[in-house]
Amino acid sequence: MKVDERYAEVFKPGTYPDLTYVTRQSGETKYTYEERLQQSLRIDGYLTYIAGPSKTEKIVLCENVIGQENIVSMSGNDFARAADFWGAIGNKTGLSMSAQISEENMDLSENEQRATIVKKNFFGNKDKVIKYFKENHKVFVLDDFHYASPEIQYDIACQLKEVIRMGFKAVIISLPYRSDDAIRLNPDLTGRISVIEIEPWKSQELQEIARKGFQALKISVDEELIEKMALESIHSPQLMQSICLNIGLLPGDNPEISVDVIEDSCRFTCTNLPYGDVVRVLKAGPPTRGQKRLRYNLTDKSQRDVYSLILKVLADNPPLVEIDMEELLQRILKNLDSIKIAMQKVKDALKNWQKMLADYGPMYQVFEWKDDVIHIQDNLFLFYLRWSSI
Repeated sequence: MKVDERYAEVFKPGTYPDLTYVTRQSGETKYTYEERLQQSLRIDGYLTYIAGPSKTEKIVLCENVIGQENIVSMSGNDFARAADFWGAIGNKTGLSMSAQISEENMDLSENEQRATIVKKNFFGNKDKVIKYFKENHKVFVLDDFHYASPEIQYDIACQLKEVIRMGFKAVIISLPYRSDDAIRLNPDLTGRISVIEIEPWKSQELQEIARKGFQALKISVDEELIEKMALESIHSPQLMQSICLNIGLLPGDNPEISVDVIEDSCRFTCTNLPYGDVVRVLKAGPPTRGQKRLRYNLTDKSQRDVYSLILKVLADNPPLVEIDMEELLQRILKNLDSIKIAMQKVKDALKNWQKMLADYGPMYQVFEWKDDVIHIQDNLFLFYLRWSSI
């Protein structure tokens, strides 16, 4: 099977998947996520809050329901340096954000005039943006809300709580285990927020992506192989799209889709993922001040310190995005050749990691250790651990 460019027309990990979009049921309800989002957007004065694991196509859900042409999308990270919330949104839409200063202000002192300019710019931007959104039926979608600092999150919540009453439509997207107090626990938003919890994709839902895609390509694939792809996708439709796509883009001549071809596709998918530096930082751990760390003998005849050991067991089968201490220690014990490791030592390593990563950028926020459970925040990072040489 030589490189088949048709795959890129069917499987789309980075854009809207026209041919392989899968509609999902919302939890235990009889409603789909699409129906729930449509309902929320029809309620005037309500803010829509979508929370779910990374890479679960939350933005794709919005594109399907709202339409790509009607969305003004920004990231929480976009507001890290934005002093004017409404000015930043206006600039994103292409609106001119310069405000006119009235002549009567020219008789004021320099300080008073400057204060008036700031105030007029702020409210001018806000009114202009709201008018544009309402007249053009636009919806503001703020993705990766967790990337914004708690202070900026609070400011955004305050800005939105007033304008949603004026007909401004907004959707906020975040992760389930990051601080969301600024939205869900804001008393001013009580009774004016629709929360849509997106569950991780189930195996059958991921398999449907492959079935739709290979049917469009007129290629027959065994169900066991489709199940294998779904397992390696780690609840992520984006990964499922990538694995399926790269099967067709693998270099060389592969006569048919097999387990070996799927594994080659996983390795090929992994090669361009940008987590090399993240893994190096985690493996290095905090500075040791010249002291060598204790290294453990593993059943595969390798030697690893506690940080490298934890990374290895996170990558073991089955891939889990939530691992409690009991499961983590069981995996560690299975890998150790003889000597055991104290639970406190593992906990100390996780504390050190969390403290270290707090000083790094969003790319490094790949996990959170909370209530003795490791929450993998980025499925692509776990996939990288499984298919790269760590």
